Amino acid sequence: MVSFATSIEEEDFFGHRAWRLVSPDGPSALVAERGATLLSWQPSESHEVIDGYIDGDELDAHFDARCLIMAPWCGRIASGKFSFDGASHTVSSPEIAGLGGLTAELEFTRVPAGDALRLTSRLDASDAYPWDLEISVIFSLEGGVSGFEHLSLTIDATNVSESSAPVSIGWHPYLKMPSMDGISNLSLSIPARAKVLTDNRLIPLTGDAAFAGIASPARHDYLGSEKIDQSFTQLVPNEDGVVVTSVTNPARGTQILLTQEPSEAPVVHVFTADNLPRNSRKSIALEPCSAIPDAFNRADQASRIPLESGETRSLTATLSYRPSK
Repeated sequence: MVSFATSIEEEDFFGHRAWRLVSPDGPSALVAERGATLLSWQPSESHEVIDGYIDGDELDAHFDARCLIMAPWCGRIASGKFSFDGASHTVSSPEIAGLGGLTAELEFTRVPAGDALRLTSRLDASDAYPWDLEISVIFSLEGGVSGFEHLSLTIDATNVSESSAPVSIGWHPYLKMPSMDGISNLSLSIPARAKVLTDNRLIPLTGDAAFAGIASPARHDYLGSEKIDQSFTQLVPNEDGVVVTSVTNPARGTQILLTQEPSEAPVVHVFTADNLPRNSRKSIALEPCSAIPDAFNRADQASRIPLESGETRSLTATLSYRPSK
């Protein structure tokens, strides 16, 4: 009998265990167990969309947070310090504070999940973050209408501590347009009514000063040399109730879409990959997030942060690619 299910096979990635998903019509993805890190997504033959790590050294160093699963916080934490339930906590280093959590060095393990790749790990309490979390990351490939191929990701963070824990989650994929050497000729559309203003550390300003209203959608018809490293919020759902951020090659109609649920991820962060040690401005990061950066220190984010013992915080996001209209 011929199987039409997605196949999942183990691969070696420079000494790291990885898993290759291949759908029946050809699209594939490669995910490393280290950090549950997406290394590659090819929605069609020879069309690579992910600007991921190219070897084991990069994966070990997790430079540039390429496709980082952001948990137990997303974005930066001011000075690497936060308070929760009346106690003060210090993250172990400013570098970690800027990378969005503590998952990059976790080793995940595959758990059977049918056509999907499910990877799980446990984040044990530490001086930087004195709570225990179980983290599950699920990747799946799907075909779609109108010529789109899809890669979906779900992050579940479950508090297995005995007390409430501060948790925000997100994802940090770098996306490149196949057959294009850089992002200058791309257009960008973000369905948001507000952008988050920051200081020179990229920490949001205090209080209401952090939010500036903008016309929705925020359109950048030609990125050129424009530098963006900014969170957007007050996201506007489409008629299907989801938020879709789009990157387009106007010359050919090629599109990459990020779709997120506004109830789970009311923030999208956009970064034009400036000044990276490798592939500066060759790709663009579109990051779905459950809260804005430094949310652990903000009263206006307080309702989104506590996760009670035994509860799970989830985020689902979908990348979609269409080669041309």
